[in-house]
Amino acid sequence: MRKFYTIALFMLVSMGNVISQNIDFSKLQKKEGFVDFYLDEEKGKIYLEISKLESEFLYVNSLAAGVGSNDIGLDRGQLGKIRVVEFRKAGNRIFLVHKNYDFRAYSDNPYEIKSVKDAFAESILWGFEINKAEDGKYLVDATNFYLQDAHQVAEKLGSSRQGAYKVDNSRSAIYESMTKNFPQNTEVEATITVTGTPSGSYIRSVTPSPEAVSVRQRHSFIQLPDDKYEPREFDTRAGYFHISYLDFTSPIGEPMEKKYIARHRLEKKDPSAAMSEPVKPIIYYLDRGTPEPIRSALLEEGNWWNQAFEAAGFKNAFRVELMPEGADPMDVRYNVIQWVHRSTRGWSYGATIRDPRTGEILKGHVSLGSLRVRQDYLIAQGLLQPFEDGKPKSTAMLEMALARLRQLSAHEIGHTLGLAHAYASSPTSRGSVMDYPYPYITMDKDGNLDLSKAYDDKIGDWDKWAIRYGYDIIPKGIDENLYLNKLLEDTYSAGHTFISDSDSRNSSGSHPQAHLWDNGDSATEELKRMMKIRKQKLNTFGLNSIPNNTPEALMEEVLVPLYMMHRYQIEATAKLIGGVDYTYKVKGDNQRKQNRLDARSQKEALETLLNTIHPENLALPNHIVELIPPRPMGYGRNRETFPSRTGPNFDPIAPAENIVDMTFSFLFDPARANRIAQQQAFDNKLPSLSEILNPIKSKVFSSFSANEYQNQIQIMTQNKLIDHLINLSKDTRASSIVKAESRAMLKEITSKELILDKKIKNRNSVVESHLNYLADKISAFLRLPEELSTPVQMTVPDGAPIGTDDMSCDFEF
Repeated sequence: MRKFYTIALFMLVSMGNVISQNIDFSKLQKKEGFVDFYLDEEKGKIYLEISKLESEFLYVNSLAAGVGSNDIGLDRGQLGKIRVVEFRKAGNRIFLVHKNYDFRAYSDNPYEIKSVKDAFAESILWGFEINKAEDGKYLVDATNFYLQDAHQVAEKLGSSRQGAYKVDNSRSAIYESMTKNFPQNTEVEATITVTGTPSGSYIRSVTPSPEAVSVRQRHSFIQLPDDKYEPREFDTRAGYFHISYLDFTSPIGEPMEKKYIARHRLEKKDPSAAMSEPVKPIIYYLDRGTPEPIRSALLEEGNWWNQAFEAAGFKNAFRVELMPEGADPMDVRYNVIQWVHRSTRGWSYGATIRDPRTGEILKGHVSLGSLRVRQDYLIAQGLLQPFEDGKPKSTAMLEMALARLRQLSAHEIGHTLGLAHAYASSPTSRGSVMDYPYPYITMDKDGNLDLSKAYDDKIGDWDKWAIRYGYDIIPKGIDENLYLNKLLEDTYSAGHTFISDSDSRNSSGSHPQAHLWDNGDSATEELKRMMKIRKQKLNTFGLNSIPNNTPEALMEEVLVPLYMMHRYQIEATAKLIGGVDYTYKVKGDNQRKQNRLDARSQKEALETLLNTIHPENLALPNHIVELIPPRPMGYGRNRETFPSRTGPNFDPIAPAENIVDMTFSFLFDPARANRIAQQQAFDNKLPSLSEILNPIKSKVFSSFSANEYQNQIQIMTQNKLIDHLINLSKDTRASSIVKAESRAMLKEITSKELILDKKIKNRNSVVESHLNYLADKISAFLRLPEELSTPVQMTVPDGAPIGTDDMSCDFEF
């Protein structure tokens, strides 16, 4: 019996081999290029012809056609993982192996190299069964490889709570028209359908049948560059993204972690010349699907970066051109600026394909969200209110929107040149396009606005210094480290400060200059200036803000960015309280030492913030409240409108509540509160936490207004203050001092402000009821057994064995 099974098994294997060998590849469509392949259109199959084993190349997956929702984050043109791989034969299979370049050894001793290689795992991404072997070439069926969900669409739909999905092979196939071969890269595209039960609104809003989501995924095999590229060392002061790895052959006493910046390869035709044309210029190609007048604006912007490369000694090193007719934007030979559509506005991106071994950028891939330009148009519309009967249509709105798009494109291109965000640039005359700018609007004494300087029209001075660090050709005979260090010191002598994301995006940040969407040398003064413009334009806001034949309820969409125009400046001003001025200083350099912000600046910032939440500055003019009707059929509430506690009607308290919650969230951030509670221990001139809390309490509870609308805003503000104090007093991130001070303030408000102080003006029956409610709420909270929400225990730094840095790297731009 056993002999029978053995014979049967042998026959099945033999038949399989016969079937494989009987494939007539001469009748299939062959596409030659980086990795040759055959297409069997009749059976929907694709076969790779593998001729180079153990030869490294890049494998990149991407989305050629996406989902169209910013919230889900699966956009057309989105790059996925970038991996160094090789084909490796093992018996009757060819493995696609992802090599581990996070841990390396550079040594003359092959055993030392092998010991490191064997210490860390590789990843076999796929195993291909060999169909035919001939003359050192292996033909493998790669169909299932290309029909996998390589971009993890199903997983991302699940993690964004849109539903549980999985690949449906019956609705997936090779997308033959976009399956191409080039000399340096092989591109195979597949239509992948994931099916499941939709549970989220985002996927329902963008998919005709949300139970089946079909996208196109692309697999790219890309030739690695030659070994003539010279990596440049990363310096935290220079403003570049980087790659990193552990080098186990580093001498004891030298860092094991090696870091190199990300940049393009750029060489001079004449290396000895102070100014030379490049051997190969950096050219970006604009998506032919970009409409006018946006297309012309982006082509014009293309000259900006040339200014920076001229500072680095290159002539005509950078330009933007329209994508050639018939060219494929996914071809690795093209740096691209892609025009991406989504159902809602969202971020634009500057991503790259780069060599993980060295940091060399092989392809820049900019994705510009098409709805961003419309948001800037809306901001200008609310400010200008231009639709007065009889007046010609203003061009200023479109001009400002296009100016923003030029700046945005330059910003994202900067990422693809290797540059990180530079958020401390606005005080130095807009020193960098790598900052996030809010439109700089000026107003004369008569209330006339000037939008002509809303956005810059050139590369900033910081950008020129940064490009020099990455792209300067070091003269022969000059030590590169000394040259680059001198360059950085000159940069900082010129007055620049580089602070990037982790210090700026965090709401608990402390840097007085590193903010997003801010303007001006002083966050406080700019907030005051913006409040004046906002007040004047709210007073004139009305039907002139929308065109004729527009539902009047849609004034709310125009009102939102006007009412909230100071939101980012509020955040910037809040950072001054408990603020610390610092740099990414290294030992021995010429950057300033860190210091705490002086008491005057902190108190002025607090006073200005409290002024923004005064009822007079929160209340809408009555004519606006009376003018905005409920939403008509076909125009429901959306993400661009204020929330409402009044059903279908516009809620006049909701805008004020948004500002109050936002301001208190910044002021009572536990990290900020902890810093304030500590700072007087090191400088007794600085305000303590109680010296910050007392002015807030006094301002919020000082009086009530004779204006009943403003009175209700005051009531809401007082209630919010109590809520935020309660939350701070039990926040596990708050120190014990902060918890104690918060509870003490709650007790003080109950005993003195609400019950005993009858001198507070305009205490009517509604006010009395409100104050009694607050007193009851505070008392109820204080009577509760205190939740044992002790501060989260801090993790002790590694001891035995000696620890090292986390090697994880974030390559998102």
